[in-house]
Amino acid sequence: MALLKKLGEKWTVLNTVLWRYYRTTPAMETIYRDLFLRDLKKFQIEDHFYPVGGAANHGLFYLIARCFGEFDIRHVLELGAGQTSILLSQINAVKGDKTTIRTVEHDPAWAGHVQQKVSQGIHVAKLVAKTIEGQTISHYQAGYFDETLKYDFVLIDGPPAYSHDTRMNRVGALEIHDHLADDFIVIIDDAERPGEDALVGMLRRALKRRGVAFQETALLAGKRQHVFCGGAYARAAYF
Repeated sequence: MALLKKLGEKWTVLNTVLWRYYRTTPAMETIYRDLFLRDLKKFQIEDHFYPVGGAANHGLFYLIARCFGEFDIRHVLELGAGQTSILLSQINAVKGDKTTIRTVEHDPAWAGHVQQKVSQGIHVAKLVAKTIEGQTISHYQAGYFDETLKYDFVLIDGPPAYSHDTRMNRVGALEIHDHLADDFIVIIDDAERPGEDALVGMLRRALKRRGVAFQETALLAGKRQHVFCGGAYARAAYF
C-alpha cells in the first residue's frame, strides 16, 4: 500500500508538471516584461516589483497596466493581496485616485504587511465552507465584496488553491458573475491549473445563461491568465 501511495503521489506531481508545460509559454515572460516596463515608464512608476515564486508574473503585470492605461476603470475587486495590490494602488494614485479598489485577503498578518504598501483598505475575510456547483470548497465569508456595486475590473488570485485539497477553492469567485458592470474585465490568474480552469468553464456558462455578450482570451507566459471582457472593454480580448 505504501508503494502504491508513493506511485500515486509521483503521478500527481508528473501530471501537474505536464499540465503546466502544455498550458504556459515561459519564453513570453521577457516580452511581457519589456511591455510592462514601458507602461511603468508612462505612469512614471518605479519598477520595484518581484515577479517570482507565487507572486504575479510579468504577463499579469502587463495585463493590469495595459487595462488601466486604456480604460477608465471605476470599481476594482481584487481577490488575494500581494504585488498586484501595490501596482493597482500606485496606478490609481497616478490617475488621481478615481478608482475604488477592494482588495480581499484571508490572512490577517499578510493583509497587514501589504496594507503598509497600498492606499486602499484591505478587507480581511475568513475562509468558510461553501458548495459551488457541487464542489465543496473553502472561500471568503459573506460580505467580502460590496453587493451594491457593479465591478468593471475583477482580478481572481485568491484564496490559496495550490494543493490537492485546496485546488478548487477559487471557483467560489463564481459568486461575482451577476455583480459585473456592463463594461467589464475579469482576469483569472493561474489558469494553467485544473481548479482555475474549472472556474473558467463555470464563469463562461454563467455569463451565457445571463445572456451577457462577452469575449475571452488567454495570456500565456510563465503563468496563464484567462480573460473575460465585455461592453466597451471587449477589445481587451486582443491584448
